[in-house]
Amino acid sequence: MSARIFGMEIRFEAPWALALLAFVVVATALELRRERGRGGGVLFSSLGLVPRARGSWRVRLRWALLPLRVVAATALIVALAAPSVVQAAFDVPAEGIDIVIVIDTSSSMTTPDLGGQPRIDVVKRVVDDFLDGLKNDRVGVVIFSAESMVLSPLTLDYAAAQRLVQPVAAGRPLRDGTAIGTGLATGLNLLRESTARGKVAILLTDGQNNAGDVQPTDAAQIAKLLGVRLYTIGAVAARSRAEVDEALMKRMSETTGGLYFRASDETALRDVYREIETLEKARVGTRAFISTEDASLPFAAAGAGLLALQFLLALTVFRRTP
Repeated sequence: MSARIFGMEIRFEAPWALALLAFVVVATALELRRERGRGGGVLFSSLGLVPRARGSWRVRLRWALLPLRVVAATALIVALAAPSVVQAAFDVPAEGIDIVIVIDTSSSMTTPDLGGQPRIDVVKRVVDDFLDGLKNDRVGVVIFSAESMVLSPLTLDYAAAQRLVQPVAAGRPLRDGTAIGTGLATGLNLLRESTARGKVAILLTDGQNNAGDVQPTDAAQIAKLLGVRLYTIGAVAARSRAEVDEALMKRMSETTGGLYFRASDETALRDVYREIETLEKARVGTRAFISTEDASLPFAAAGAGLLALQFLLALTVFRRTP
């Protein structure tokens, strides 16, 4: 439970304690009723013999004892409700995502048609930047041509993954070809034991499947069974004939609830990776974190101090003699 008081947001960890304020209201009403009905007197033969006089300041101010008791009791009850002042509130991802990046390293990735640069060089730069922007997400990297190889297992050490991606070259060390199904299956193997709420495979290729024992559609079905969302990217230059089987890529992604993207230059490819991360973070959701400062002690000290003052005044300055 929270409330805004004097422009500050106050949270109560034990709001049930505030119900005790009802007893304060009832006790105050009963005390006021008792005071009105309470009269003092002494036997005297005639009131005419008693000089008319105003009550002393002690008598006139004795009513202040009741507000002191009410304020003291209220402060103690508020302290019992465990108040805290909210210093800051912010949202963070509810939990990390496990991501596997699957990169085509066949010899065709040397083609310099993504902004006049070899496709593999552009992909490595974009992946490097993508890894730089990750937080709390485990990431693994797989490369493939006619064969596939795990470059990095799932890790939070993004710098290590970046160092492993940097020397990657197209056409080696794996046998040349394009085994899309095999590459994806290898990536899915990294996610098989994952318990993350979000599991993602991002597969990039510039060609059509022509090697490997695993068919791309079969690998996509495996991804669906494992709860892995597959995003496919076709590295297709704007002015070149598309060598990617885009219909197959779309079908694979849609099988798992993912999307297919066409990237024709470095900027577009960078935007694709950024959009994928945004989509997955939105699916996982966020968790609110609140920074607070405990405020129960000031209320408790104020309540105890006022209560002590009330008792002291009642026994001394405002002492009533029957």
